[in-house]
Amino acid sequence: MKKILVLGCSSFSGASMVDFLLKKKYFVLGTYSKKKPKILLSFSNNKRQKYLKTIKINLLKKIDLNRLLTFIKKEKPHIIIDFASICMVNESWKKPKKYFEINSTSKIYILNQIIKFNFLKKYIYISTPEVFGSQNNSIKESNNSFNPSTPYAVSKLICEDYIKNLIRNFKFNGIIARFSNFYGPGQPYYRLIPKIIISIIKKKKFPLHGDGKSKRNFIFSDDFCYGIYKIIIKGATGKIYHFSGNKLYSVVEIIKKVSNLMGKNFKKVIKKVPDRKGKDLIYNINSRLTEKELNWFCKTNIDVGISKLINYTFDNLNNIKNLPMEYKR
Repeated sequence: MKKILVLGCSSFSGASMVDFLLKKKYFVLGTYSKKKPKILLSFSNNKRQKYLKTIKINLLKKIDLNRLLTFIKKEKPHIIIDFASICMVNESWKKPKKYFEINSTSKIYILNQIIKFNFLKKYIYISTPEVFGSQNNSIKESNNSFNPSTPYAVSKLICEDYIKNLIRNFKFNGIIARFSNFYGPGQPYYRLIPKIIISIIKKKKFPLHGDGKSKRNFIFSDDFCYGIYKIIIKGATGKIYHFSGNKLYSVVEIIKKVSNLMGKNFKKVIKKVPDRKGKDLIYNINSRLTEKELNWFCKTNIDVGISKLINYTFDNLNNIKNLPMEYKR
């Protein structure tokens, strides 16, 4: 049975992917930094959990990085999918050093060792459109007009650039994947769409930062996981892939969609608060080349995806209602 290592398996994206891979009958290895409630771990009810082996790793500790490398040497996964990052954009202004240490320095240390592992066939690095900053034009996979505007975005670009250097100079089996905003069951309730839903349920005002005109693409978690699966089975090493939704939506439009689907008046749902520092107005990555090469398409209509998340929230409300609505680390 082929082994896949998921770095950051307790993150929303990592947990969703673990659940997907277990259902595809892979043996999955995973790293996590801290335990999370089962309701935030998509794989917690997976019947094939016996095929999941996890290890706790603190990316700030060199002893743990070496433990991870020993673990990789022993288990010999043929693919590594790297989700392990701190991803709260606004928080990165408060602790930039920590973001660079976790998102960049620790990864460089690990990468310098795993380039020697000939059993590793693909290292899939999950990056972000934020490396481009705010750009009105549709951004193709080959676009190099980077303009990161937050410490978080800079830390991700550093890792991207280092992987590209390893690919050029050492023929490293690296792949970079950039995804639009993804959402779905298991996402923390301090993130945009889940937070709107739980705010309405709890009859609390949703804080609308600035005028809410910033625009994003959105991908449901099923499409997100299927995109990575397509890289696993068809993706070429050394390539960059983009995965985006079918349409750009402003934050205000998303709030209105959720409000309408829950039968609420948009104006009664929000409260206006100051905008965040360094927030980009628009992320608009183009995934047409990826769609053609990997035969991947964003299949889930956003109204359908939001409705699924609303139903999931109500179905699991006893386990969800006390989860934090603000990010804490």
